[in-house]
Amino acid sequence: MTLSRPDSPEPDLSALRFRIITVAGQRRGIKLEEIYWSTLVELAAHKKCKLADIVAQCEKSIEGEGNLTAKLRYVAISFLKSELSSARERSGLSVIAGQVKACPSPAFALTGDKRIISYNPAFLTFVQTRFARFQQASPAQGLRLSFDIQFADLVARLKTSMGQPQPAGFTIGINEQLTRGRLNAALASFADQDVVIGFILG
Repeated sequence: MTLSRPDSPEPDLSALRFRIITVAGQRRGIKLEEIYWSTLVELAAHKKCKLADIVAQCEKSIEGEGNLTAKLRYVAISFLKSELSSARERSGLSVIAGQVKACPSPAFALTGDKRIISYNPAFLTFVQTRFARFQQASPAQGLRLSFDIQFADLVARLKTSMGQPQPAGFTIGINEQLTRGRLNAALASFADQDVVIGFILG
């Protein structure tokens, strides 16, 4: 019988950790919370340098005045803030719109409140050919769209599927008219909420 090892406990990122860093041949004893050490290690990897190089740069910038640990915390937070800002830029509505419009088949992006925030010309044509009286320029007006499973359940399935699209049924309604079909759903990167991109099949 093989005994499985228990999962390693998550590190306490708030715990203070003392490290010895050698800078220009001199040893420096520095105590920081684990979350700052972790971030500084990421920053060093990002810059393709050593942790000691980051410490050396911080030490040089204060030139004997100020607090080295405070400077290291500032550098770590600045790096995280920059990464967050960059992530938000890569997950904006314009990026989602570009992904949708790049698809040659009918595609749209839908939020959890059933609001269409992006669609491509092929989707507009799809709607107009199935609803003869629907001539509006924007499908977001007067159109109801839903999946055959709860939106939250679809999002959960997408988050656990290792980036794989998930098949789903959909229903589009305009007044009393309905049309149904199948699509592949993918989770879009959006900073503020979950957004699903639907790629209509057939």
